[in-house]
Amino acid sequence: MSELVRFLREKAWILGDTRWYARVDSVRGELVEVERLGYAQLDARARAVGAWLTERTPPSARILLMYPASLEFLAVFLGCLYAGRIAVPAPLPDTDRRALHRAEGIITAAEVALVLTDTAHRPALEAWLGGLDTGRRTQCVATDTAALPDPDAWSPLAQDLSATAYVQYTSGSTSEPRGVVLTHRNLLHNLLSIRETILTEEVRDELRHDPARAGAGWLPPHHDMGLVGMLLSPLAAYGNLVFCSPVTFIAHPLVWLRMISRYRAFYTFAPNFGYDWLLRNLPHGRLTEAEPDLDVECLRFAFSGAEPVRPETLDAVARRLAPIGFRPNIWAPGYGLAEATALVTGTPCGRGPTVERFDREALEGGRAEPSPDGAALVGCGQPVGCDVRIVDATTSCPLPDGHVGEIWVRGDSVADGYLGEPKATAAHFAARTTDGQGPFLRTGDLGFLHHGELYVTGRAKDLIIVNGRNIHPQDLERLSESADPATGPCAAFALPDASGTERVVLVQEIRPLHLDGRTPAALADVIKQRLARELRLHADVVIVGPMSVPRTTSGKVQRARTREALRSALLTPLHSDLPAPA
Repeated sequence: MSELVRFLREKAWILGDTRWYARVDSVRGELVEVERLGYAQLDARARAVGAWLTERTPPSARILLMYPASLEFLAVFLGCLYAGRIAVPAPLPDTDRRALHRAEGIITAAEVALVLTDTAHRPALEAWLGGLDTGRRTQCVATDTAALPDPDAWSPLAQDLSATAYVQYTSGSTSEPRGVVLTHRNLLHNLLSIRETILTEEVRDELRHDPARAGAGWLPPHHDMGLVGMLLSPLAAYGNLVFCSPVTFIAHPLVWLRMISRYRAFYTFAPNFGYDWLLRNLPHGRLTEAEPDLDVECLRFAFSGAEPVRPETLDAVARRLAPIGFRPNIWAPGYGLAEATALVTGTPCGRGPTVERFDREALEGGRAEPSPDGAALVGCGQPVGCDVRIVDATTSCPLPDGHVGEIWVRGDSVADGYLGEPKATAAHFAARTTDGQGPFLRTGDLGFLHHGELYVTGRAKDLIIVNGRNIHPQDLERLSESADPATGPCAAFALPDASGTERVVLVQEIRPLHLDGRTPAALADVIKQRLARELRLHADVVIVGPMSVPRTTSGKVQRARTREALRSALLTPLHSDLPAPA
């Protein structure tokens, strides 16, 4: 069998069912455990799926996995690895036209002939698949009720570490989703790097010998952070995991704290928006009065990544949850992307976050100069088993510490490229510096190194250049979203007017219950005054209703889609500073 499969199966051999995965749900406000599998049970289920796939599909076939958050998804993903079939995790398509188009594009690009799902979703998927014009027949099977072989019918398959393990589709926050081709080597290296770098030797020993240690999360399983960081990392580190679906978390944010409290979780993970969503939905008043049984003192590691980590969110969450045992030094910011499997840089358990202030004008000019009155930025830790460089994107010249440039990465976690896109693969995965070093992955993200720590400042594609200033849209968005209780998520970008002059535009969602009788125009004035005061910048504000700003399946704001929706009159503004079209 491949070294990756051996590594994953080793945990079932050693620990049996003394370690487990459990999925929970919120039922009438109560935390209910819906399903649980021990490591040995999970391995047996995966071997049964692997044997079934070996009988039904050719080697290296691409299998689309369309499941809700469940243990069945994890067992089937492992079954694909066991059988040498290539899993393609994808979100369940809903009635949204773009989501359906995305799913159809994946089926076509990946040449998928088999879709695996569960019984509850099979009828709708079969009906949808039957209406597709892909030029090939795509079969849909519900694995939870399929007649699978005995697990002992599975035979190990000899595979090299260079073999493709799965295809991870990107979230599409700045472009159309692309299929990242990840090998057995990529996944094994990233799992080991996470375990060896993020978890100290003391913590690893605790996990290995304490059967009660658990993690808690709610990330989508088709996302790289959800798949590698949440679902697979416990196997690599001998830990337990309790999780719920993202839908459950969004509807009942307190379920996250209840999971941590009841299962005594010592680590958790989420993007910044997840912590912010929890914060916005905490009960008014003292949390200990509303939820007297909550206790998160067990937490020792709270990862924040997948999008910019905001210092004000870290401070607010730590302050609000302090009465139930949350400590600021458990924060562990990190940076990663699907093209590098998952994690690129991270903060070791117990070290706490690094927050530094840098001069705003210097940052706009491409330099990171510490300043006590500057903008607060959160460090994303140090490289995790890889080489990270900051490079001038135009000249490919490496930049010294303290200079802002494009983040380039190389190492065994970096993927082979994009499925069926040789030009994009060459452009993104084969970069070399002017002194000939490489190949590097060009991440498209901007940042700088300071005292060995990576600071991420934004996306190169999203950078707003106005009057000679380099403005990162998340700086505008951060100020706008925190300007007033009535401001929710937003998207900032540049938009040319009729004369070709670039205007800075901010599309801002509102929370109607917090307007307190004010008009959307009055709220726009509050936002503009804050941007002028803190950034010396004028922006045209467009106020829209809740859930109007487009997002990816993992919750990231899509600025390019928002700009296009505004230009195409697909948004319904409640107020707009932009001139009416002629």
